[in-house]
Amino acid sequence: MVNGNTSGLKEHILNSLDELYNSKIEKGKIINQEIIDYIAEVSNKINREINIAMDRSGNVIDISIGDSSTVNLPVVPVYDRRLSGVRIVHTHPGGNPHLSSVDISALIKLKLDCIVSIGVSDEGVTGYEVAVCSILNDELTYDRTLVKNLDDFDYLDAIKEVEEALRKRNITEDDKEYALLIGIDDEIYLDELEELASACDVEVVGKFFQKRSKPDPLFLIGSGKIQELALFRQIRKANLLIFDEELSGLQLKMIEEVTGCKVIDRTTLILEIFARRARTREAKLQVELAQLKYRSNRLIGFGITMSRLGGGVGTKGPGEKKLEIDRRVIKKNIAYLNNELENIKKVRNTQREKREESGMPRVSLVGYTNVGKSTLRNVLVDMFPNDRTLKKEEVLSKDMLFATLDTTTRTIELKDKRVVSLTDTVGFIQKLPHDLVESFKSTLEEVIFSDLIIHVADASAKNVIEQIDAVENVLTELNCMDKTKILLLNKIDNATKDNTYAMIEQKIDEIKAKYTNYQILIISAKNRFNIDELMTLIKDNLAVKTYDCKVLVPYSKMDVSAKLHRNVIVKSEDFVDEGVVMEVILNEKQYNQFKEYVVE
Repeated sequence: MVNGNTSGLKEHILNSLDELYNSKIEKGKIINQEIIDYIAEVSNKINREINIAMDRSGNVIDISIGDSSTVNLPVVPVYDRRLSGVRIVHTHPGGNPHLSSVDISALIKLKLDCIVSIGVSDEGVTGYEVAVCSILNDELTYDRTLVKNLDDFDYLDAIKEVEEALRKRNITEDDKEYALLIGIDDEIYLDELEELASACDVEVVGKFFQKRSKPDPLFLIGSGKIQELALFRQIRKANLLIFDEELSGLQLKMIEEVTGCKVIDRTTLILEIFARRARTREAKLQVELAQLKYRSNRLIGFGITMSRLGGGVGTKGPGEKKLEIDRRVIKKNIAYLNNELENIKKVRNTQREKREESGMPRVSLVGYTNVGKSTLRNVLVDMFPNDRTLKKEEVLSKDMLFATLDTTTRTIELKDKRVVSLTDTVGFIQKLPHDLVESFKSTLEEVIFSDLIIHVADASAKNVIEQIDAVENVLTELNCMDKTKILLLNKIDNATKDNTYAMIEQKIDEIKAKYTNYQILIISAKNRFNIDELMTLIKDNLAVKTYDCKVLVPYSKMDVSAKLHRNVIVKSEDFVDEGVVMEVILNEKQYNQFKEYVVE
């Protein structure tokens, strides 16, 4: 029986394909030429892949039909010390003879004898590519070859050598992803892309840069360069291509077809990191929403990557379980996620309203990813706690991109005894996906409603100005540029390690000249350098109406006296017959709270 997507096919085609089960493949041949000619003709006519699986006895054991770019594989037994004994031949309508990254993944994971792709078009067969397993440094890998005639390829010798090695040695499967980074904008972005790849445990084996003023609509880097890239990928043994630009669905499909390799873009990589790092339910929902929005217009490009035996970077999250996920389903899921996030937003708004009722000033920490926001937050909460009886709770602070995704709000006490809320937000990045900003807007509303924004930057970063600009762009998108802002040049201890003071001073002068709308302070959160000065800046920039007045607290109300000592600035204190006279500084809320005791 023919399996897979057989809907709409004429009965005589299905019957003819069924008859192939009675075929016997000659020993030493991968497949008979007459079968090739027939499935090529049918595949081109119906514009669907045809997949044939055979055992070593030459019997056809499975026939499946897929869509134009994917087809389901049969259930294949997997053994520890030998190959499966199954080889697979399938067509590629459209003329592309190259094996996809998922074809290669199927070869290794199922330990197939070999896997073959046949490019078919109106002119007939355009070419063949064969891949077989091989052993390198006690790891199971692969060799692939473009051939003009399948009869010229002796697959039996190849599998004999591999199986001997499998029996004698402890062979492991190398599941690691080895990536080539490709850019067209600026080579400096590839350095950051490498950090992003490392955050996903991807090993970068090379970089490929092609300066272009205008991206190619099909291949981004141009039709000529894509052939160079395909060759370079094979030389470097890369199994993943990561582009620094957003790719359309068509570009994803075309690049993957030519290179025969899994392809993702910068946005997919960032979304993958967010999916791995999200801890709270809100963060997970926000990431999933961003993934669905991004993928909804790129379904064509996920055909090969997300079919068969996908996995690895770019497949975490929604969509990987079923290729046929359509826009109707995605739209429904997006509506559900928006509703769930709206409910969480209501809770957040209630919490915010309570803080507003208390008259508590709000301070938000923003900045590029991995600049030290979480470290600074932990230091401030440790040094200036509002309630010293509470257990200190730290947020994760590591030297890695996007270590913190979940927004946290804690309180600290200023030098004038005022209590302020301090919010640590998710880090920004250059070319931050718009869908991600949109999805995280409910979280970032803490920034929108803040009274003071503290922008933390890494003074030791080579591209610190570009990083500041990236954050500025997001703040502009959030309409927060008119708020009071402080710019902290953090990690000054790192900056002075590899650079002279003259170079650091020059960089700081450049920053001060460009960002005149900021109050700028140099700090080291790690070494707690200039933290007291920072607290003074925070105090001075949180504008609040104050009352310099005297209060008389009767001796019968000593609890009120204690509250004043805990919560306000007491300039002087005098004991008289009627009670305790205090000279105090009150904010507006405090004045309303204690006004019955105010005497002048």
